[in-house]
Amino acid sequence: MSQKNSSNRRKPANINQIRAQIRKLAKHHNYDEQILLDFAEFVHGGKFKEIEPSMSELKEAVCQAFNCPDYKSLKKNKAFKLATAGRNFNFSYKDSWLTLYREWVRVPENERNEIGPNTINGIDVLKNFRPWQVFQLDSKTATTDDINAAFRQLAKKHHPDAGGDRKIFEELQKMRDSLLLLR
Repeated sequence: MSQKNSSNRRKPANINQIRAQIRKLAKHHNYDEQILLDFAEFVHGGKFKEIEPSMSELKEAVCQAFNCPDYKSLKKNKAFKLATAGRNFNFSYKDSWLTLYREWVRVPENERNEIGPNTINGIDVLKNFRPWQVFQLDSKTATTDDINAAFRQLAKKHHPDAGGDRKIFEELQKMRDSLLLLR
């Protein structure tokens, strides 16, 4: 009887790695991303487990984004007060921390390379405001013409007159306008 060497075993891919590979295959071979994800879930035997950050990880990252060592000092921070002014956050709930994490830290690991009707280039545009990633532009080198060209390309697919979703198109317009303000 032969023994299997555990060092030769590869760790199974997580959902984020699978979504990234699906995105590459879909782009290269012009496949539908959702069909590839459905097939991957079929082969896997069900949906993949999402890797969500814990509430303490979210708190810690938001505190670091505002240069605060803990929540107590974060509540006193002027920039934090300004960022949360006029909004009803309940900081005993994870959703409030997740919203701030998305805005001030980054897109959570489990929301990267998403696939779905609200997703453009791996970003759910109704949950995450990430114009550079959605438009696939480099913030250091992109020109006004690059921004407008990227917007026009996305508008062809997502404009309501072309069968797109009005909310997604409106978000794309906001993204374009915010990028053009920086130029």
